Amino acid sequence: TSYEGKIIRVIQKRTADGRIHETAVRPPGTRIIIHDVVKDQILLNQEIRLDIGQDLRLPGGKICETNAQWDDIKDSPSLNDIIIKSAAEESRDETAINPLDLQIFSVSTTGAPTMKHDLYYLVTKKFEILEHQHLTEDEVISSLWVPVKEVISACLTGKIREGRSA
Repeated sequence: TSYEGKIIRVIQKRTADGRIHETAVRPPGTRIIIHDVVKDQILLNQEIRLDIGQDLRLPGGKICETNAQWDDIKDSPSLNDIIIKSAAEESRDETAINPLDLQIFSVSTTGAPTMKHDLYYLVTKKFEILEHQHLTEDEVISSLWVPVKEVISACLTGKIREGRSA
């Protein structure tokens, strides 16, 4: 490791021909599909993000705060349970939705050899609505139910900008 920040780690490896290859690594995150099957709607978050401004996206967030914390849990036999618990907490905090049957259904890897940031995708169709969100002072998030057809359109037109989630 040549650099260790709070969430970014840079790993350097020397190639056979003497060049240095760098990979930036950050702990994986989650994205949650909350599907109201009766109304055929998906819950999306409208967020103000420091890096890109206003963003329409699936709810979700970090599994842990640092690479060191991820190193401590990534090989745990109960990793899926840890991820589900973290995603459920993010859902309750960001959306005031308590998922009752949250399941991991996919993992998206970045595919680029210079950046590693995986996303675990989870889905729930059973949930309870809580009284209010529990946001940190710097989070600006409003949740909205969007018909599935409109979510598809938002993906196809770029309104949902996170390409892996679209």
